[in-house]
Amino acid sequence: MKILINRDLLFFNLNNISRALSTKPPMPVLTGIKIEARGNAVYLTASNNEISIQTVIKDKKRLQIEEDGIVVVPGKYFIEIVKKIEAKEIDISTFENNVVKIVADRSLFSLNAYDKDDYPIISFNDSDVAITMDVLNLKQLIKKTTFAASLSESRVILTGISFATEGPKMEVVATDSYRLAKKFMVFEKEYPSIRAIIPSRSLDELHRIMDAPDENVEIHFSPLKVLFKYKNVLFQSRLIDGKYPDTSNLIPTEFHLSVKFNKNELIAAIERASLFTTIDSTNIVKMKVNSDKTVEISSTNNEIGAVKEELVPLECSDPLNFEIAFSAKYFLDALRVFDSNEVSIHFTGEIKPFVITGFYDVNLTQLILPVRIS
Repeated sequence: MKILINRDLLFFNLNNISRALSTKPPMPVLTGIKIEARGNAVYLTASNNEISIQTVIKDKKRLQIEEDGIVVVPGKYFIEIVKKIEAKEIDISTFENNVVKIVADRSLFSLNAYDKDDYPIISFNDSDVAITMDVLNLKQLIKKTTFAASLSESRVILTGISFATEGPKMEVVATDSYRLAKKFMVFEKEYPSIRAIIPSRSLDELHRIMDAPDENVEIHFSPLKVLFKYKNVLFQSRLIDGKYPDTSNLIPTEFHLSVKFNKNELIAAIERASLFTTIDSTNIVKMKVNSDKTVEISSTNNEIGAVKEELVPLECSDPLNFEIAFSAKYFLDALRVFDSNEVSIHFTGEIKPFVITGFYDVNLTQLILPVRIS
């Protein structure tokens, strides 16, 4: 193999696939990046247990392929070399089958390559079940749900995000059993019924790669994997096997009390009220709605002191003396994903889940379980 490639073009594509490199893979060869020069294109591939990413570089002005071939280079060192190089072009060639020579201006590097035959065969095939959506909407679906997925492997199913389609509607749900985020979108056409659970970590990595909101993404669902086709990137993730919990009955539809706040004022008040809780793993804050329509947000730490914030909400239905406690972190996580400047908190009881909605976020619902007040 012998290619001459623009340094910036190569580095940009290496950054994208580097998200699939693992420091502790099941096989040492998976710490490597597979480079394949074939025809008029160069294919860069990286993979770990969970995701595989391939970029296809076709650029007649910034890429010259003098000899086809395949090589698997140590990923970490290859990326660092390209990062440090200041030359505009890089000459990459192989010799003696297992050594890669990298030439850039007056710099010369040689890397011992992995045996290319040890690299697993990874297929990035389309499927019969596929949907197309724009990057902006997909990024919104990811941003507003993945934070609510579980980080614990004790219930692996909850580390994933549920994608389900019914006709023209797609519903995306994440929960760790203490909070829930649900967002839906409606397409202009109907799609086949899809039920898939995608690891939240995979979606977070995909979110970081997609930087062109006006582009479209093709999503291909297979029984064991999902493939996202974006620009020149093929991003493939395994699916989590199992049935996602039915969350349809968890979100209440009738409420005893609804309070509307300015979102930024509410966030600032909770941040201040939780200052003394940051060293405490419980991170609990109390909210009290008074009969005069004022709202108190408070926390107490026996070793440090206490904080009490008072807010005047924008609206308050049927004011009553009502008090509830919750995780400040969960509450803030939920509030920050809303685009609306005004958010409403809907309560059904002091020990029952409450719901957060936004004026403009009509297709987004956040639910949080309260904490019993001692």
